[in-house]
Amino acid sequence: MKKNYLLLLPFTITLLQAQNSQLYYSGKFLTTKNKAQNFLKVSNKNSGVYELTDEEGFAIIAAKPYDTISWNQGKNTHVISTYELRELKAILENQTSNKNVENIYSKAYDSLVSKETKDDFSIEKTKTRLSKRSHSYFDQIRRVKQKNDSIYIVKRLNQKTLLFNGSFTTSLDIKNRNAIPATQSKYVQGTSENGNLVWKGPETNEMFSFGPDISSLRFDGLAYEYDQNGRLIPWIDGLQRARKYDNSLFKTTVGYNNQLNVNAFIREGYNEKIRLSLNLGQQKNQMYFIDQFDIANTFKAKLNTELSGYAINFAFNYEEDKATNTNRIGLFNRAYQNSLLTPVSFSNSQNTLLSNGLQRSYSKDADNPSFLFEQDSKYRYQNRDRLFSFNVVKNWDKFKLNVSQSYESSNIRNKDQYKPSTSGFSNGLLNEREQNNSLYHSSILGSYALGNYDFKNTFSLNFILNDRKSDVYNSLTHQQYRYQRTSQDHIFNYNMDIRDYVFEAGLNLGNSFYISNTSLKNNYWLPKANFYVRFNNIFDWYNYNFKLLGSYTQLSSEPEITRSYASYATTLLNAQNYNQYFPVQEVESFRGLSNINTREWKVGASLNLGYNISVEGEYFNRKNTDDIFPVFENNQLKLKNIADHTYSGYEFNFAYDRLRLGDNFYSVQKVSFFKYKDIVDRIASGYQNIAVSGFKDIYKTLSEGQVLGAVMGSYFERNAQGQLIIDESGFPKKADGMKIIADPTPDFVMKFTHSFAYKNLSLDINWEWKKGGQLWNGTQAVLDYYGRSSESGEDRNIKNYIFQGVQANGTANQIPVDFYDPNLKVQENRWSRYGYFGVAENYVQKADYIRISNISLSSSFPINYGKQNIKLTFYVNNLMLWQANKGADPNQNFYDMDNGRGLDFFNLPSFKTFGCIVSFKF
Repeated sequence: MKKNYLLLLPFTITLLQAQNSQLYYSGKFLTTKNKAQNFLKVSNKNSGVYELTDEEGFAIIAAKPYDTISWNQGKNTHVISTYELRELKAILENQTSNKNVENIYSKAYDSLVSKETKDDFSIEKTKTRLSKRSHSYFDQIRRVKQKNDSIYIVKRLNQKTLLFNGSFTTSLDIKNRNAIPATQSKYVQGTSENGNLVWKGPETNEMFSFGPDISSLRFDGLAYEYDQNGRLIPWIDGLQRARKYDNSLFKTTVGYNNQLNVNAFIREGYNEKIRLSLNLGQQKNQMYFIDQFDIANTFKAKLNTELSGYAINFAFNYEEDKATNTNRIGLFNRAYQNSLLTPVSFSNSQNTLLSNGLQRSYSKDADNPSFLFEQDSKYRYQNRDRLFSFNVVKNWDKFKLNVSQSYESSNIRNKDQYKPSTSGFSNGLLNEREQNNSLYHSSILGSYALGNYDFKNTFSLNFILNDRKSDVYNSLTHQQYRYQRTSQDHIFNYNMDIRDYVFEAGLNLGNSFYISNTSLKNNYWLPKANFYVRFNNIFDWYNYNFKLLGSYTQLSSEPEITRSYASYATTLLNAQNYNQYFPVQEVESFRGLSNINTREWKVGASLNLGYNISVEGEYFNRKNTDDIFPVFENNQLKLKNIADHTYSGYEFNFAYDRLRLGDNFYSVQKVSFFKYKDIVDRIASGYQNIAVSGFKDIYKTLSEGQVLGAVMGSYFERNAQGQLIIDESGFPKKADGMKIIADPTPDFVMKFTHSFAYKNLSLDINWEWKKGGQLWNGTQAVLDYYGRSSESGEDRNIKNYIFQGVQANGTANQIPVDFYDPNLKVQENRWSRYGYFGVAENYVQKADYIRISNISLSSSFPINYGKQNIKLTFYVNNLMLWQANKGADPNQNFYDMDNGRGLDFFNLPSFKTFGCIVSFKF
């Protein structure tokens, strides 16, 4: 009889506005320390969707071919291949065993309803039979067991075997920095006096490099504690000229990573009864700074067994991470800034101390990077993590129960210190920060399935309990912060799948409760709805498939209580006072806040043209209400529900899979296109144009109707026609106040993947192009101000230049100016007249870039008939970076803050990595 499943489709689509049976990617995601962690956030960078891992690091996330997923706040990424994607039902079915219902026969019942046969001993007439669970090979029979009065089970004689396998992986990487701003190496420390350019030594505390050309100077050779070669004096014909010093802070470094994984398991026949897995690892990550590195040691143990039909898992993870320094107080940015600003006439490497025991630097208002990095203890950062987890799974035919329990604790210690005579902290400053985190997690998941492959319904109910505590203590203020949150998630889900030869459809409905003791109001209505419709072999063309999908989801969340918002203290300082930055103030409380509520809907389609070509497209819209941001009120750092904003965009993907180029030579080509906007819809009263990150006088802001994180700064005064207003001195006039000057949002991002395979060799190339977007280059502004930039070195001798614009009376400007006139004060030149970072609008630059993200070449070498193998991989990351701006990598963040992109104030450069990985499986 023909199944009329198509009749269900209109009813299904009427109920839903979304989808679930689109393609999904599943796997385990580990922290930066290679450890499974509950609630680790995994994001799809292309679609913006994210999911949270369970206690084993497992997560399922909606994705498409060539999507890039990231976790650990973007430190780890993975480009998804087509073969890695599956339907959600397929992922879930792989975790649930299928069983057939057997006929039940009772000899006692049959004797009451049946007539007795004449031949009681006939084999054909007997009601006694073997169970289907009996072993099929009678030469391996161990015993015969009577199950009931009519069924016998033949048990086999299993041979127990103890087996070992594992792998060892070692890697070596060489790092070198990428682009940094160009600086001038011609003009020395100093300014002008009586119309002449004069060198001024470090004892004068001069910060400017607007002195004479170094080629016109020489060393006097006399004793001078700031320079072993002596002071600078005018050059005399025939004598050796002064030496230019290189104060680069970077060097080529080498790091390594070793991982040993050993598995021991007992196999009974073909069934694995018990498995013990051990993992040992050590990694040294060498920074490109002098003597700055971190070391991570890991130990992981996992025991899996089956007992009376229960699958039981135990796990223990321990990880220790220690580093010479972290960038928590902006130490690396400070050292990098001072290395760029050091005049070419001063050497930081000669010595770090003067005879009086104070810091030796080119000015008391500057620092010697070598002095900043000197320390009495080897490691100023230590982190220890421990995780215990227990998981039990039981299947009863169509019903499945999963119970998980875990406990995690971590101890983090930072010793943040600036020694006496440090700029901004003449008496020195020390803070020992200790943070203790703990998390108890419990999850109970039950599911029940009805139907078969053609028409299947699955009901599930999940209860999740999380109890997290965090204590933070700062020795500088003798203040301790205590945070605690107990949250519950109750999730009901219904899934329906319909399958026929040329038609498939899926429906998913669900609702969640979110209950928390820190939330101002619990949420009991968080529905979700998903659907997909797929037509197979359209026009009777084999493997030509078309799919429509959609989804609607509501979520409720709160800020993570283990996150520190202390870095928001930069917004209390002007950029020129960066040397006073030392964050010690934490958020007062995480209580009394409304949840961050999210409503998201998506609609998309995909088309497969045979086995090789696929095209996909999707539009998404995510509305966030009552989003939470930090603020300072009454000298206290608080969290507030401030803004509603909408994140929307679309994405397209194209792939040509397994393109044959020759014998045993194949290629895969993938292209993705991504475009998005995040617009602020509403700002709470009193918080318009509040700083999200940055300094007091240049920052990313929340402004109604603008993109979230638009850059706010100073600007030039213009008339109604947009012409520059020129002041009486002949230079453009700086306007009063601040306005939005830059939008960091790109026009689009395109990613390309090219894979080539020839026999056992494979070559992968990944690169991306980001078009549009802007950033404020504060690094360039400060280098200009002090005369250290390449531009200020090349253009300082320009004279009689006329700026295009109009004077206050509306007439065209005709006033000629010299960019640097020695007869005037140094603060009146072209680059210093507007203050520390000039006019912010003048330093807005394009953030376009083209980056070759990764190139890898790998090959496998089978050993012992394939039972063991060695895999060798050579790779290079960030091999090439073309950028439109004149600073660091546009992807680098302000003071390493997650929301700091778009502000470049001595952002640390990215680095290119050359590496080799050798993996041996045994």
